[in-house]
Amino acid sequence: MPLSHVDQALIGDMKQRELHLKSRQRAADAILFGLRRYRKVCVALVGVVGAAAGAGLFLAVNSTLPERPGSWRLMLLNVILGAILGVQLGRSLLRMKWGHRLLARKEGRLRSEYASELHAGRRWRPFYYQDEDISPYVPQILYFIEGEQRFDSVHAALAFAKEHPHRGTTSPSRVLAMFNKVAAQTNLVVVSSADEAGTPSSRLMRFVRSDRPGVWYITTAPHGNKAHAFDTGRIALVTPPTESGATIGSNRVQVRRAEVPFPQVAHLYRAQVPGYVDRLTQDEQQRELVYEVTLQSAKVDTWLEHEIVEFDDPGPSSIQ
Repeated sequence: MPLSHVDQALIGDMKQRELHLKSRQRAADAILFGLRRYRKVCVALVGVVGAAAGAGLFLAVNSTLPERPGSWRLMLLNVILGAILGVQLGRSLLRMKWGHRLLARKEGRLRSEYASELHAGRRWRPFYYQDEDISPYVPQILYFIEGEQRFDSVHAALAFAKEHPHRGTTSPSRVLAMFNKVAAQTNLVVVSSADEAGTPSSRLMRFVRSDRPGVWYITTAPHGNKAHAFDTGRIALVTPPTESGATIGSNRVQVRRAEVPFPQVAHLYRAQVPGYVDRLTQDEQQRELVYEVTLQSAKVDTWLEHEIVEFDDPGPSSIQ
């Protein structure tokens, strides 16, 4: 039985999505290749400078000594030693803050060069079917319908894919490490919520990470609109892109008033959001409402990877 017109259109969109994602992956590979080549060129240049310095030092010393046969061998040895020391120095320089900034500028130029492919791939990352993001199952659905011709509807192929999920090669510990790395690069989050009438609103807020995976704290004034919206427990969040284009997003979030006052989480704000506490008086700190945000799962999206991290029960808070 042939696919319906609706399913044919869906399959067409899925194919277009895969093309965009492959284009994005090629762009990401080109960026990585360009960075590796740039790093090697920088190290090689410092190595050449080291070799030249070794040769110059030898010639300067040798010019004060009587001419000896076979001195070219000593010069060659100096050149080799200078090149080795130069390469080691180049690698050390790239590991310093100056080197990190140099590589970051190069990466920024490469991302600008491939911006269209990267942004197109990001727009096509989610894929919704019947109000559900089925992006993890799209390759399987295409394979079952286009490759094996096993099913004649997207619904049936999706149901089978859910029963037989493809296990990725990325370990949960690595995904969690990626999440923690991205979360540590920002303290801003866009929090979307809805009030009792269902009216949505979004606000850019500061957050701090706790010692429990996937548990953050946010604060708000006691009589603001956000306090009423948070008390409904319905929120979604996404972090603005970092300098490397990484974001964290989730709509599987629990939010509740924390059992601790602001002064007991103030040390987290001092460490993670410098200057946040400086302008708050003691009275304001006592009045500030602290909300505990618990992520049940989250999407971690970078230019190179797109992973979903699942959080277990974070356990009780160590803040007393």
